[in-house]
Amino acid sequence: MPSTPSHKGAACSECKGPLEESVTATCGHTFCRHCLPPPSQMGAQPSGRVLLCPLCKEKEQTETILVPVPLGPLGETYCEEHGEKIYFFCENDAEFLCVFCREGPSHQAHVVGFLDEAIQPYRDRLRSRLEALRTERDEIEDMKSREDQKLQVLLTQIESKKQQVEAAFERLQQELGEHQRLLLARLTELEQQVWKERGEYISKLSEEVTRLGAQVKELEEKSQQPASELLQDVRVNQSRYEMTTFVSPEAISPDLVKKIRDLHRKILTLPEMMRAFSENLVHHLETDTGVVTLDPQTASQSLVLSEDRKSVKYTRRKQNLPDSRLRFEGLPVVLGSPGFSSGRHRWQVEVQLGDGGGCTVGVVGEEVRRKGKQSLSAEEGVWAVILSHQQCWASTSPGTDLPLSEIPRLVGVALDYEAGSLALLDAETQAPIFTFTASFSGKVYPFFAVWKKGSCLTLKG
Repeated sequence: MPSTPSHKGAACSECKGPLEESVTATCGHTFCRHCLPPPSQMGAQPSGRVLLCPLCKEKEQTETILVPVPLGPLGETYCEEHGEKIYFFCENDAEFLCVFCREGPSHQAHVVGFLDEAIQPYRDRLRSRLEALRTERDEIEDMKSREDQKLQVLLTQIESKKQQVEAAFERLQQELGEHQRLLLARLTELEQQVWKERGEYISKLSEEVTRLGAQVKELEEKSQQPASELLQDVRVNQSRYEMTTFVSPEAISPDLVKKIRDLHRKILTLPEMMRAFSENLVHHLETDTGVVTLDPQTASQSLVLSEDRKSVKYTRRKQNLPDSRLRFEGLPVVLGSPGFSSGRHRWQVEVQLGDGGGCTVGVVGEEVRRKGKQSLSAEEGVWAVILSHQQCWASTSPGTDLPLSEIPRLVGVALDYEAGSLALLDAETQAPIFTFTASFSGKVYPFFAVWKKGSCLTLKG
């Protein structure tokens, strides 16, 4: 009988030691070759070559009862208990089975199938899961690529804005520097003119002082002459030494004084102009011009909102909308989103009024009445202007008539929460419409109302 290599971890059924040159009987017992008795002791019969297993004495009709069987790597393809090749799989216990395990009592009532058949559903599930994972991975990679492209666009825009800011402030610095140089040059020019006129003034006074000094000296000398000499020239010199009134020249010309005063007035207002510019710049930079959209949960049944929630129009046919504590009933009202509880915010509304129609634009407090009888009044938490072809007024208490010559096509809204200011203006001409002063508390929301067929409001920007 050919021998097989020893298999680490397997035990001989006879000596209980590690197998060496193992052979396996058809009954399943495995022995070391040197543990087997001689053929005569195993019950060899010439006629049928029937050999008996030393342990179970089981008769086998075969060419060779004891044959060398390679066990292979135990735990992979061969049964650890019987040393037989794995052919079956028990689905109940999730165990691999050899022929003897399959016939054993512990698996008789279980669902057992051939290994290749049993593994196929698992392979199919794995393939299905694999495809799903691949699809999910590809979708995530695509999403990552798309979002990365969006981020790259945003980063490019931010870099562009940084360059615009730098360029704007560089231009501003250049313009301020140029104005500074012009003012300093004009001041220097005026300074030079002052020095020039001062020199001319001093020169004229010096000449007069010199002339008078010469006359003083001459008269002093004359006064020392003898009477005969002095009387001799009295007629000639009498008119010469008579007192004359000296007309003093102007130290600075009126024209130069006017130039200095004009420039002084301009320079005097510079600090206030710079302060106002700085405040306007801060106000502009701190004002949120984010996107305002219409909140469909608040819209009354007589309003139709566009899909992008930027436009609202009036309809005579009431919409079948789900009831909500947020929804307005009675007035054709819709609120904007988001609400504000701090900061400065701006938005614009395009106004289109149908025949006999009107609209309302402003803000409301979050606690404003939404059901039952409603009032457009600041006392009720509504700060808005009402625009129609018949009358325009502000929702003060009592209301304030607005003498507008025509309905603005584009209304601008500027909210300064901390300052308690709500300003509405014609966004095309920048002409003020009305400004509310209030003490806001809690959130306030953009407020819109529109009525009559053909009337429509559209948020811009």
